[in-house]
Amino acid sequence: MQTPLPNVTESSVSSENEDLIQQVVIDAAEFLGLDLASASPESIVNAVDDYVHRLQLGTAPLPEGQDAELFFGCLWGEQLVREFGWQWANVTFHDHKDTQALGVFSPDRSLAIYPFHFIFGCLENKSPTTISLSFNVLRDPSRIPDLPVRGYENVMDNVHHVVPRD
Repeated sequence: MQTPLPNVTESSVSSENEDLIQQVVIDAAEFLGLDLASASPESIVNAVDDYVHRLQLGTAPLPEGQDAELFFGCLWGEQLVREFGWQWANVTFHDHKDTQALGVFSPDRSLAIYPFHFIFGCLENKSPTTISLSFNVLRDPSRIPDLPVRGYENVMDNVHHVVPRD
């Protein structure tokens, strides 16, 4: 029996928000000392993963005047766009009181990552940071099961460390 598709509506990101995402990406990369022109998406994702983990441990400062989840979420999400051709979009979850979320989605919408929500959860709940791990899983298509088009499967719900991180 096939799982029913989620009851969601998708809408495009406004040009104003697209511009804001791009500016935040530049600022976050600069904060981490990364050159967007020469750094690979993988190296940027690894830097985001490491910094969020250090934020959890209290060994790294919060970026002054920034919400960490937005700051690093934009940078992470944009690497999914660069590496995999994913797209930013807004979704409304009708079965969850019309909750809305901005995320990054595979072109066929079978996969989804909500970078802001994930990073917020990591920081608030001390949840394991699996940003790099998820990126590596996505780079190996044999590790991704066949999923329905427009299924919006949240990648981060399904990527876990076998051995806990320090």
